Amino acid sequence: MNIELASLAPSAIYGLMIQCIVPRPIAWVLSDNGDNTHNLAPFSYFNGVSSKPPIISISAGKKRDGSKKDTWKNIEERGHFVVHLPMASQAAQVSATAASLPYGTSEVTANDLPTIQEPSWRLPRLAEAPIAMLCRLHQVIEIGETPQGLILGQIEQIHIADGILGDASSAAPKVDPSLLNPLARLGGDDYASIGKTFTVSRPE
Repeated sequence: MNIELASLAPSAIYGLMIQCIVPRPIAWVLSDNGDNTHNLAPFSYFNGVSSKPPIISISAGKKRDGSKKDTWKNIEERGHFVVHLPMASQAAQVSATAASLPYGTSEVTANDLPTIQEPSWRLPRLAEAPIAMLCRLHQVIEIGETPQGLILGQIEQIHIADGILGDASSAAPKVDPSLLNPLARLGGDDYASIGKTFTVSRPE
């Protein structure tokens, strides 16, 4: 079957895309509300863009009233944010933070999620997330008719929990994917864990 997307409603196109582009990593984004509270929301339109400079991308939409989602608004206004990669065991917590709350209401507080303030970080990180990336805003590109905000952030520091490093004493420690067991997004309300992994040698 060939599906002509031009004939479909945006909601139908979205439904197809999230079922076809799988699995997707989840950015669990903490941002500053500007009043000593923090917003927390998951985004699965997320990935790496470049390594020099180290840039990641997050795609954030708008609310039903046409205003920018809180994460988008906060990042544009205050410049820094923290991207966490949640584990599969945190699926319920991640889903809970996707709920729509009034602006300024902290999903961190509402869900009793402990945080840690690193001495050199502008924002706290979630204590139980295995990976956290402190980012500063690089650029926002508005795309489409709505439009959608493509947020580009430059990574300044990365926290990696010792428990997911295969050999923490190595000069170049590697993250063990089986220990990380990242939560991945599928279509609808479905998620996935890492499952079986295998290695394919690169051609010389």
